[in-house]
Amino acid sequence: MPIEPPPMQTVDLGGPIVYRTWAGPPDTTFVLVHGLGGSHLNWLQVAPGLSGLGRVLALDLPGFGRSPVAGGRTRVMDLRRSLARFIDDAATGRVVVVGNSMGGLIATVHTAVEPDRVAGLVLSASVFPWTRGRLPHPAVLAAFSLYGFDGVGEAVVRARRRSMSPEAFVALGLRLLTTDPGSIPEEVIRLQVELVRDTRDDPEQPKNFIEAARSIATYVRTPSLGIRTMQGIRCPVLVIHGRRDRFVPSSFAEAVLATYPSWRGRILPGVGHVPQMEAPGRWLAEVADWYAATLR
Repeated sequence: MPIEPPPMQTVDLGGPIVYRTWAGPPDTTFVLVHGLGGSHLNWLQVAPGLSGLGRVLALDLPGFGRSPVAGGRTRVMDLRRSLARFIDDAATGRVVVVGNSMGGLIATVHTAVEPDRVAGLVLSASVFPWTRGRLPHPAVLAAFSLYGFDGVGEAVVRARRRSMSPEAFVALGLRLLTTDPGSIPEEVIRLQVELVRDTRDDPEQPKNFIEAARSIATYVRTPSLGIRTMQGIRCPVLVIHGRRDRFVPSSFAEAVLATYPSWRGRILPGVGHVPQMEAPGRWLAEVADWYAATLR
């Protein structure tokens, strides 16, 4: 089935935020939040299917994709506040927040901070606190170690973006994020390449990336932060995670599910860090089943 995304829209909420809307039943809005270095394009394969359940909004967080940082910052709490403003402005009816990777962390924090304003939470390969016994892939650990050094992190990110063609940059990312890069539709890859080409010389993007990465690192290495955050969630939660996730080992998700038995969890075999892109059919089926059981 061809991917034909709706036109991009922009709303000014202390700075322009770019997003797309898929029309659906107005009594529920799904708000889709991308991960570190990602954009709303990471949701193109599932947004049309979700629109059968409710309106769908997929945004570029400030400092990522095509949304400029506009003088703000990109720490997790900064992005959480931007998400809250966006939801207040654009969502209708009850709100289901859906987050991938860093977006899952932001969605988790938002749900804990404003529990009465979120009807449901879907965590797709979300960032979770580290647990004993497993660590992310060595390449991921090495990269985040470099990100922690002042000046070095930004230089690494800037050099990586400028030394590779947009096509090679996207291909490398998909090799790390997925177990089968060939499963990603050509149209999604084309749009990703186009985005990288248009933004690769933006001097703010390396800084935005590093600031967000350091904020994530603080969270995952401070278990008490995660405990306090997840204890504040009151709504139904669905966790979808890839068994072969290189960034967030599936054991991290399993530890969280063991701690919160009321949350529903699905670990997808043979899937990496972007389940909604690599296994969109299975992902949609899990969300639809959870939605029917808990929110319909």
